[in-house]
Amino acid sequence: MWKVAFISTLLFLGVSAGALYYQWDEYHTEATKQSVMQHDIEATFTGKTIQVVHHIRGAVADTYEVTVPKEVKGVSCLNDKTCVKRQNDKTVVDAPKTGELSLTYRVPIAQKEPLFVKEWLVRFHTSQQQQMNISLTDAVHPKGVWAADGKLIGYVYKPSFSFFMWEKKGGQAVPLYFQAKPLRTSFDHDLAVYATKPVDPTALSFWRKSSVQTLIVTPFQLQYITPTFVMIPETASFANVQRAYVRVELQQRFPNSSVPDWIWDLLAAYMTKTKPMTQQAQRVLQQLQTTLTKEEQQTFWTSVTTNDGQPLTMKKLDEWLGKAYGGNTTFFQDEQPYMTFTERKMLVANNVKLPNAHVLLKDGQQLFPFIPIMRTLGYTVQRSSEAVFIEKNGARWRFFTNGTNAVIREWNGTLYVERTEFPKWFSVYISETSEEIHVVGQ
Repeated sequence: MWKVAFISTLLFLGVSAGALYYQWDEYHTEATKQSVMQHDIEATFTGKTIQVVHHIRGAVADTYEVTVPKEVKGVSCLNDKTCVKRQNDKTVVDAPKTGELSLTYRVPIAQKEPLFVKEWLVRFHTSQQQQMNISLTDAVHPKGVWAADGKLIGYVYKPSFSFFMWEKKGGQAVPLYFQAKPLRTSFDHDLAVYATKPVDPTALSFWRKSSVQTLIVTPFQLQYITPTFVMIPETASFANVQRAYVRVELQQRFPNSSVPDWIWDLLAAYMTKTKPMTQQAQRVLQQLQTTLTKEEQQTFWTSVTTNDGQPLTMKKLDEWLGKAYGGNTTFFQDEQPYMTFTERKMLVANNVKLPNAHVLLKDGQQLFPFIPIMRTLGYTVQRSSEAVFIEKNGARWRFFTNGTNAVIREWNGTLYVERTEFPKWFSVYISETSEEIHVVGQ
C-alpha cells in the first residue's frame, strides 16, 4: 500500500492528475524495458464521455493491427491524423520511427447508474510484452467508486474531482465500472474487493487463490466475468459464480477451442467438485467414474489440466483418455453413449495382419472380433438374426448372441468372443508381444 500513500501525498500537495501520472511513471521500471510496449492512458470523465489520451512507447514495428471497440469514437493521432486506417480488412496503426505515438479518442457514456463499459480502450495485437498504466480523473463525481480490470495502485478524493490509477500487464480489454452508491474498498494481497459488506470467507479464499485482481459485489443485477475481473450481484450464489468463473478461466487456458458447450460444463464440474449442469456432461462423468479406476481417472484429469495453452479438441480428449486407460478410443469424438477402448497392438491371425480389426477392451476383458479372425483362420461364418453358424472341415457350431451367458456377443454391430472363452470352443492359441496380439489356429 506504499504506492497508495505515495500517490495520496502528491495529490494532497496539489499535484494535478496529469502531472502525477508522469511523476509516478518515473518509478515504473517496466517502462524502461525496450522489449515492452508501454501504454500510458490518461482518461477523464466529463459526465457524457470519457476522453482518452493514449500514449504508446516501445513500438518496434512500423505497423500494428489494432482493435477499436464499437464504443470508441473519433480515434486520431496527435502527430498524424491518418495514422489509423483500414488495410487488408484489418484496422492498423502506423508507428513512427521513434517508437512513440499518442492516440486520442472518446467513449460516449449513457446517463445512468451504474456505469459499465466492457471495452473502452484501443487494443494492440503484438507478440511484444505489454504493460498498461491507466489513470482516470472524474471531474463530475467527487465521490463514488470507479473500478477497472487491473491492479489498483491508488485512489484519492478531492473536493472537485476524484482520481484512480491502475496498472495491468498485457493488452487485453479493460472493463470499467462506476457507481455512486457507497462501496467499501478493501485489499487482500493483489486482490481489490469492492462490496457493501464483508465477503464470505469461503468465497474470499477462492478469489484469493484465483487470478482475479478486481472483485465487485454490486447491489445491481450485473454479472460479468473474466479471468482477472469479476463483477457479480449481491444475490448471486457463490457456487454458481464459482462454476462460471472456472469455466471462463478454462476457456482462456484453452484458447480457440472447438468443442461442444457440454465439455466446458464437464471440466468446470470437475474443477469445482460439483455436478454438471448438462445431461451429456453428467453421462460422460458417470462413464469416467464407472469405467476407469481412481488412478486412471486422476491420470486423465491430470493430462487435461496440464496440457493447456493450446486449443482443446475432442481428439485430444480421446488421446488423453486412451493414455489413461491403456487403449484407443473415439468416445469423445463420436459422442458415444458408452466408453469403449481397443487394444493399440496389431491383431494378427496365422501371421496375417488385420489392420481393420481391433481387440475391444470392455469391463476389464479382451473381446476378440470374431468374424475377421475366424474367416482368416479358414472358417465359414454366417449369421441369421440372433444365430451364428460356423463351419470348417465338416465340423459345425451354432451360437446365439442374445443369451446372458452367450459365448459370442454383439457390440455396436460387431461380434466378439472373450479371450478366455475362445480356446474353449475352437482350436486357437493366443499370445502377445509388445506390438502385436497373435491368434494361431488349425
